[in-house]
Amino acid sequence: MSNIDTAEKSQDYLEPSAEMDVDDLELKAQGYSRAMPRRFSTLSLMSMSYALLATWNGFGSAFGTGFTEASTAGSVWTVLIAAATMGVPALGMAELASAYPVAGAQYYWSFVVSTPEWAPFASYIERSACTSTIGWYLGFASVTNFVAAIIVGLAKLCWEGYEIERWHVYLVYVGVSWLAIGLNVFGSRLIPLWNKFILYLSFTTLIATFITLLTRASPHYQSAHLVFTDTTNSTGWSTSGLAFLFCILNAQYGFLGADSGAHLCEEIPSPTVNVPKVVLWPIVMGLVTTFPFAVALMFVIRDFGAVLESSTGLAIIEVYWQATGNKAATVVLMAPFALCLFGCACANVTSASRQVWSASRDRCLPGSSVLSRVSRRWEMPVWAACVQGVFVTVRSRPFFQDWVLLLIPGGSQLYGLIFLGSSSVFSSMVGATTVFFGTSYVIPQGILVWRGRDRVLPRRHLNLGRWGWWVNVLSVAWTILANVVYCIPVTRPVTAENMNWISVMVVFIVALMLVTWFVSIKHVFRGPSINMEMLLRARNETLKGVHVADERVLGPEKSEIVVKED
Repeated sequence: MSNIDTAEKSQDYLEPSAEMDVDDLELKAQGYSRAMPRRFSTLSLMSMSYALLATWNGFGSAFGTGFTEASTAGSVWTVLIAAATMGVPALGMAELASAYPVAGAQYYWSFVVSTPEWAPFASYIERSACTSTIGWYLGFASVTNFVAAIIVGLAKLCWEGYEIERWHVYLVYVGVSWLAIGLNVFGSRLIPLWNKFILYLSFTTLIATFITLLTRASPHYQSAHLVFTDTTNSTGWSTSGLAFLFCILNAQYGFLGADSGAHLCEEIPSPTVNVPKVVLWPIVMGLVTTFPFAVALMFVIRDFGAVLESSTGLAIIEVYWQATGNKAATVVLMAPFALCLFGCACANVTSASRQVWSASRDRCLPGSSVLSRVSRRWEMPVWAACVQGVFVTVRSRPFFQDWVLLLIPGGSQLYGLIFLGSSSVFSSMVGATTVFFGTSYVIPQGILVWRGRDRVLPRRHLNLGRWGWWVNVLSVAWTILANVVYCIPVTRPVTAENMNWISVMVVFIVALMLVTWFVSIKHVFRGPSINMEMLLRARNETLKGVHVADERVLGPEKSEIVVKED
């Protein structure tokens, strides 16, 4: 069990050898042995993280909601704000990943920075309740639903007599979900190459889309004054400031998943140096690609009403159609757009399966004996990936309301919540995803602030120094505010159809997980066994070749953190 006390010596340090390099030694010091090959390079893992964020694709898929909340200017400028509000917590996570590069990431960080009596509970809540696991699963469901909606939406565009039915979208949704899982299992050795392909495809598609939309729409552009200043509020709320805040939170959807690289840190060389790059650079790349795309979209819109009421179910298809005036061109542009989102779904499975597996090896989840298995043939946690597929595709009896079905563990019709026939229901899905993700990002950072950063963080490559406290505090403060706002209905007047059910979901899930903790997990989960002396000595080996102008950037060679085994 983790403890923070006075340093004590350990005799268990092992020198790096041909069989165990310094990365494996660091991992052993943190309580684990490597179970999967380090097949990812910095570029391939950064490509996966970028593919997972899919920022410009996420913006295009969800911008119809933001457009309702704050029109053109709100949709454009909130991209910058969302990058900052998600970038600051990501910076705090990057430092933690540099200090403790373990696949459990937030789950593990919460354990090692907590006091001994609270470490297992903090780690369990981080991993299992209203945080990362649900965030990953809801994020996966929303992305695969987008891909399904694009496919049936394009069918509607090409065949006017075709009527979109919910079960049509559901069947495509299930197929896309399991195709992403199948690619992760049967093509596990090709995942790094696949992620690089998605990276290059994304850049190529964006450039081609940007040029095509502006060229085909010329000279019928909206005025710059309208694009950059109009913040018309169509939510029904009298306070435009609240609507603009809604729009910021909606824009954050495209920046979710910055922690993905941290969950594969055991599959990349020199993780304490390389993982922070993988966490931070995709956010910068997402901002650089999304802002010009957002501006282009606003300039080429011709009929705002048609965008909000598109018969295809997605505003982005309507905008492409209005700009090009050609169905074939719209399909050609949307096909790689959908493939990029499918790459996002694949990256989600890659990362989420590692997170579930990493917690299961510490017996933090029900069924851990199965979920902690790594297939020797496929060299990945197959069962952890399959559980994710079951969670997002199982359907229940049709006469229950969709929001109620979400509350039935193991039998939820999760698809019912994210069905795009209702923009408010989809907003709840986006909001729930962001609530769970965002909360998981800041739990360990909040504990850092409470306990004192210098007491619980060891020597590391990325040290935020005196700025770290501000980064952690701002991350926690913004997330608390955002979580409150997410629970407010987006549109008025509030009815049973447009009600925001996020608060109901959170309360129920937290209550369920608390019961599970006291009944079961509390009696078996003790957390990892950490050898801090070994970790510090291995870390010194790792950082020998790192040039740093000021030794204080790395942090102290010794730490107050030790591990006492009960």
